[in-house]
Amino acid sequence: MDVQVYKFSSNEYRFFPVTVSLNVCAEYFRNSCDVKTILARVSNMNLCNMKKGYYYIKDGLPDYSKFPPHIPRGLYKMSFEYKYYEKYYAKLDFYGEVKDKPIDWKKIPKRRN
Repeated sequence: MDVQVYKFSSNEYRFFPVTVSLNVCAEYFRNSCDVKTILARVSNMNLCNMKKGYYYIKDGLPDYSKFPPHIPRGLYKMSFEYKYYEKYYAKLDFYGEVKDKPIDWKKIPKRRN
């Protein structure tokens, strides 16, 4: 899988110097960024055993404490390209925002599962 990050600047998403190529199965078993735990809680997917069928992700919010602590604030796009022996199978784009915690962040009620 190839991961490319873009940052929103001057009214468009521009290349951000974060590009990663990784083995999805190895990172899944290593539980990088808590992805295995998250998928077990909110999905029926096993990234190392994908077969023909229907998969879902519902309310897949990550544990942000597992992510790098000093990501610059702003709007981002993450582009995931899945490939097998250099043949592309899928491309997923995720959009999100990194912003400061509100001053009264401890008063925000927790989500119920």
